[in-house]
Amino acid sequence: MRNVKMNTLNYKMNADNISGLRTIVIVILAIVTIQTILYLSVEQISFGLEIVGIKIALIFFGCLLLFSFAKIKTTGSFFMKYSEVYIGGIVIIILGMSIVNTFFAQDISSDISIYILVLFSVISAVRIRPRTISIILLLSYSFFAVGLPFFQSNMSFLVPHLINGLVINVIAFFISRMLYLYAVTYLDDKEEIEKKNEELKYLSERDALTGLYNQRMINTYIEKYTDQAELSGENLFLGVIDLDGFKKINDNYGHAFGDKVLCRIANIIKDNLPTAEFVGRYGGDEFVLMFKNLETNEVSHIMENVLIELNKVEFQEDKLSFSCGIAKWQGESTRDFFYKADSYMYKIKNSGKNGVYLKENEEKAV
Repeated sequence: MRNVKMNTLNYKMNADNISGLRTIVIVILAIVTIQTILYLSVEQISFGLEIVGIKIALIFFGCLLLFSFAKIKTTGSFFMKYSEVYIGGIVIIILGMSIVNTFFAQDISSDISIYILVLFSVISAVRIRPRTISIILLLSYSFFAVGLPFFQSNMSFLVPHLINGLVINVIAFFISRMLYLYAVTYLDDKEEIEKKNEELKYLSERDALTGLYNQRMINTYIEKYTDQAELSGENLFLGVIDLDGFKKINDNYGHAFGDKVLCRIANIIKDNLPTAEFVGRYGGDEFVLMFKNLETNEVSHIMENVLIELNKVEFQEDKLSFSCGIAKWQGESTRDFFYKADSYMYKIKNSGKNGVYLKENEEKAV
């Protein structure tokens, strides 16, 4: 389980690493391009055209890296699987380019500042696992140590460069490790906070017993969909359901059993209303639902089928039904819209219960 979590965190970090590496490559390209232009503008280049050719090659490879950044999909399965290999490869290429540039710059100024600058820029911009970064640094330093003697023959410069290169790679490793562990902690904490926020959001929107939307969200959705219907002109239906005889369940079997019954009924209603925009528990044994872009006969047919499904279920020795009133929105306020559906529910309640009432050809409310 921990390995799965760490792989997920590494994937997220590597997705962020793309942005950091892209910035580094762009900055390096800008600097190298300016240097190349300045070198070419000098009439007589005492250090020769070799360094200019190298910089042009670096510009070319830098553009290829930017092209690869543009093509890579950080949300794809390939990146998710090979993100560490990809990021590690890019880092090796960038460090290798800086080392090559350092080699050919030995004739101009005998220092390794370019390598140091790029090394610490990369370390500060990306977060890579210590095991991986140790391999990268070992490979880059090995390339640096093996290649430098071919370009710097002066032992008074060569030996300090090799020692300094080793020291900065060791320092870079510990800095990288520290930044990686900090990033892991940060992402872990962030994930936990997001999870808690999702839980709080769910609790603020849902009824604690049934998991359906609560009264606050019901009112929010009614307002939202009436605003949309006012602009689009689509049909909008609001249904209010009140269970018939639920008090008898509580009286005969207790409130704990009554709560289980409410949960069962909530699932029956929800499972048989896949076309509903939302289903919520308004309070007690009353539920609210909404349909849009359907015709009157379709809504009636759907709700009658839900009632049939509920009538099939036995709760101990009792069966339950519901009275449902459905109102079609005709431009009235959200308050009047709900009141209309509620009043239709009471029409069924007062005329025998166990039914659905949807008044057709309603006069538009003023």
